[in-house]
Amino acid sequence: MKTMTAIAPLVLSGLLGCQPGPAGAAAEAAALAGEAPVAKTRAVDRLPLQPGYYVSTDTPCAKASNATLHVIREDGSGYGGYTTPPYFCRFVRIEQTGPSSYRVTEACESAYGDDEEAPVSVSSYEISSQTSYRAKNGDGWESSSRRCPRRELPALWRESDIGDFVD
Repeated sequence: MKTMTAIAPLVLSGLLGCQPGPAGAAAEAAALAGEAPVAKTRAVDRLPLQPGYYVSTDTPCAKASNATLHVIREDGSGYGGYTTPPYFCRFVRIEQTGPSSYRVTEACESAYGDDEEAPVSVSSYEISSQTSYRAKNGDGWESSSRRCPRRELPALWRESDIGDFVD
């Protein structure tokens, strides 16, 4: 009789099919549909990046140009670039989606201050260190940048007076 008592739970679970709970059912349905399960997110105040000049990873700091350089603001509120026209992107909402992953809602506009409301978009950021990241926006545009000390940049940015904005 001891053997039957030990086997009964196994037989019963086999007959019932080991049903997942509600959370497991959602993950199972997502997996069957070929979708990644939705990660838990939490809102954060800023990305874990040091403020300063950032240059595309495929460009040496000393060769930075308007097209490859942008500045992450000291207050963590966004970043600006020097393309034509110059632009500023304000972080509207930042959500941490993983240990080093973030979903960022951004409002980007021309620095010339036209009267139109800044269009809002969502980008994914993967932060590899406090001085390096990769970003991808909803349109599929991707970029990788790392922080460059001001002293390593071309003269235009080394000599620009932008106050206490960066080092």
